[in-house]
Amino acid sequence: MPSSKLAVYRRKKGLTQEQLAELSGVTTRTIQRIEKGAVVPHIQTLKMLASCLDVETELLMDAPEGNSDPKEKTKPSSVIPLFHLLALIGLGLPILNIILPFVLWLLKKDENPDSDLQAKQVLNFHLTMTILFFPSIVLMIYYFPVGFPLTVLIYAFMVLMTLINLFRSVNLQQVKYPFSYTFFKI
Repeated sequence: MPSSKLAVYRRKKGLTQEQLAELSGVTTRTIQRIEKGAVVPHIQTLKMLASCLDVETELLMDAPEGNSDPKEKTKPSSVIPLFHLLALIGLGLPILNIILPFVLWLLKKDENPDSDLQAKQVLNFHLTMTILFFPSIVLMIYYFPVGFPLTVLIYAFMVLMTLINLFRSVNLQQVKYPFSYTFFKI
């Protein structure tokens, strides 16, 4: 039986169940029951645990269902990297880095909370960077010595962060897009 998400993140942090209990204020027995899938934890409990593990609460939410059927786990994880991949492919043409992940999000947002969360992170990041990208192009036209390096820097940052997060999503790690304005509530 695969480990629950709580167990995976707890081990990544290098904590025992007892240490996590001490840090979070949640009893060791509750942590054991959550990891076994014997209980559905309260959202407040998940928030306390997620805070100690430095992860978002949503990442710990579907641990019991994820353990029941391995086929369910494979299907969403194969869709999640597509959001990042489509954004990367879309960087070749203006606005496609937003349109392609947005269309996929509209189709898949109700299937899995992880898909919804990562799609919103991708969209927030690419919307923010695209909004910054257009003024840098205008600046490049009027004052090339500043506009050109700024445009290249923004574009390279978009490509680099999308590639990093594509690999993180494939390896089931937490995705982080810095400097994102929240257009879609996460």
